Amino acid sequence: MIDAIIVDDEKKAITALKNDLETWCPDVRVLAVFTKASDALVFMQSHAPHVIFLDIDMPVMNGFDFVKELQQPVSAHIIFVSAYSEFAIRAFKVNALDYLLKPVVPDELQKAIMKVTSRNSDFTDRQIHMKTLADHPKPERAKGKLALPVNNGYHLIDPSHIIYCKAAGAYTQIVMDNEKTFLISRNLGRTQELMPPGLFERVHQSYLVNLNHIKKFRKGESPEAIMVNNDVIKVSRLNKDKLAQLLGIQ
Repeated sequence: MIDAIIVDDEKKAITALKNDLETWCPDVRVLAVFTKASDALVFMQSHAPHVIFLDIDMPVMNGFDFVKELQQPVSAHIIFVSAYSEFAIRAFKVNALDYLLKPVVPDELQKAIMKVTSRNSDFTDRQIHMKTLADHPKPERAKGKLALPVNNGYHLIDPSHIIYCKAAGAYTQIVMDNEKTFLISRNLGRTQELMPPGLFERVHQSYLVNLNHIKKFRKGESPEAIMVNNDVIKVSRLNKDKLAQLLGIQ
């Protein structure tokens, strides 16, 4: 059996997906369903489903934020189930196994489950890897320093001096508070993994910002963050409410 959970803020969507799984994928056992991503995170602390069916556009904590908060490395396969096709590229950048559009097509659902089945042996390997990491944690890096890869080596910098990071294809532009900028040989997703949690927030597919360097936030139809160097950063509508919450804006 393949153990699964469903995370979606719409109860009708949960019911529809459960019915589809029962009809078309009888080998899938739904352990639990959640309308709040935060509740699913608590569940994941003591359970290890093989797959998570995950909505994206949810209040308070969206699907991408949920994945970011999961214990790393993520042991469960992520299958995004969304009404919006525009998030597909970003979904695969966070190593999603599949991306299904609502209403779910039975044939595509079955193919997604076949991917889970074909990787069952990989799942066991990942579980062993997680235990190895737990038994032998990585040593802490030099306090207060980040090693950011550039063409001829590494820049060792204090992350508190980074104002924001901007996507530049396979590279990321780092903008510092001393008016210097440079490119590192990591895309924005991998750059985000290097940054200390709680200090940086992904506010747009192209921008990762240091929350301490935001001096103004415009929350209207075209939300923007004004940084301390007066650069204007676009904020996606999907992320604007979370950013406002992090900044203490009602």
